[in-house]
Amino acid sequence: MTTVDAPEHAAPAPGPPDSEVPWQRLNGRLIWVNLARLVLSTLPTVLSMVFFGTGRHLSDLWPAMVATGIGMFLSVADVVRWLRTRYRITDELVEIKTGRLVRVYRQVPRERIRAVDHKAKLRHRLAGLRVVVISSGRTRPALRLDAVSTDMAGALRRELMPGGAPDEAGDEAQEGAAQETVLARARWYWIFYNVINIWGMLVGGLLLWSLDGLLDLVNVDLTGALGHLIDRLATGRAGRWALWAAVVAVLGFAALASGFVKDNWHFQLVRRAKEDGTSLVTRQGLLSTREVHRDDRRLRGIHLSEPLFWRWIGLTETAVIATGLASWSLTSEPASSILPRGPIAEARRVASLVLPGPVRPLEQPLRRHPRAALYRRLLWAAVCCAALSGLLAWLGATHVVPGWLWTLPLWAAPLAAALAVVGYRTLGHTRAGRYLVLRHGVLRRETAALSREAVLGLKVRQSLVQRWWGLVSLGVPTAAGLRFYQAPDMTVKQFMTLADETAPELLAEFLRPAPGRNSTGPVE
Repeated sequence: MTTVDAPEHAAPAPGPPDSEVPWQRLNGRLIWVNLARLVLSTLPTVLSMVFFGTGRHLSDLWPAMVATGIGMFLSVADVVRWLRTRYRITDELVEIKTGRLVRVYRQVPRERIRAVDHKAKLRHRLAGLRVVVISSGRTRPALRLDAVSTDMAGALRRELMPGGAPDEAGDEAQEGAAQETVLARARWYWIFYNVINIWGMLVGGLLLWSLDGLLDLVNVDLTGALGHLIDRLATGRAGRWALWAAVVAVLGFAALASGFVKDNWHFQLVRRAKEDGTSLVTRQGLLSTREVHRDDRRLRGIHLSEPLFWRWIGLTETAVIATGLASWSLTSEPASSILPRGPIAEARRVASLVLPGPVRPLEQPLRRHPRAALYRRLLWAAVCCAALSGLLAWLGATHVVPGWLWTLPLWAAPLAAALAVVGYRTLGHTRAGRYLVLRHGVLRRETAALSREAVLGLKVRQSLVQRWWGLVSLGVPTAAGLRFYQAPDMTVKQFMTLADETAPELLAEFLRPAPGRNSTGPVE
């Protein structure tokens, strides 16, 4: 079976467009890397049988056997992928053929390439290999070459990136170092912003369970020893639970702190000068390195995201609004992220250096939304609490849930009202030079500074409740970032003012005087 995955506007049909260009394999050193990983994956089972006796029951060795099986499967699958993968670069296309059970052919026109980045895990670095990710204008990586040599990774970037004429690697490195300006570096105290996390307890619990299972192979009862120690230190049940929670929290925070160090070791955000412009480059990583280039010509703004329960420490997540960059990722930080989680003051400082021009849009005062926006949120909070309480009361009367459960939404009404006030206080918008600044959100306060040139239109929405309060919600579609940014619950006058400041040509057709009326009369 063959699957063809080609982006829109790809001129050639699936198949080799130029038979004179040969297909190339990935680097053969990948086989030796997987052979070493295959040997290392057998160590847990071998060591368990050698040092702890071959006569043990298989149920005692199942964690080691599972780890060995997973390692062997991944190693063999990686070798099969290497055997089944070919790629080539022509004057018009970058092509790759891969697949184990399903044969996949993918192609990307070279004019649609937006970024060529590389990263390397520890095993790649030891073998002198890199993983090259060739991204097009879509939100997911277009092509992934795992793995090529370090020299080939640099050559691919210089060949495929616009303005990246091939040069000697040494000369390019020297020129790049001389033409780079450091905008930000990671600070060690930023670990605090990344370990104060609700997931720390879950990570700590999983880590404690894993350590207990691992040490059980050598007849060490970790939880039993900790339980005896906690029983000696604590006098009551509450004290024991508190100490257990402290142990789990310490393990979780240690795991999160080590993860931050591993991912952001020697983090740098630099602006690099090129022949055809500048680019934003982030470099980071301890065991696995990563380097991401973002062309400044595709930059459209800055986006800040502040979680509700971490605003008291000033935590924010910083990303650029740009075309051709992924805004989310399941495996790592998205390519649009330019800073680790850190203080909002540092994010605003970096934003003033990243965005061109003397105006600092994220530091401009925002226009407040009307009090009717607060009333609408309070109304929704009251309606939601009443509806949920009524539903639970009906379910309690039919003995589906406990009869007292309907009172919980009533007790939560003050919290819902407080969230309504928080949501109202986050609302704001303004125009700052060439940027449109929009802010909203309850669980996450989203602040976006979007270039006016990136605005593709204006979307106006008005529900029945909004019509009652005289409110409208404004949405701004764009081809960059999250593709849609909004400012809910503003007055019609505020919308007209902001629309005239942002894109006056869009409303000119609707605000022209009606035929047969003078120019000073009312407009339609």
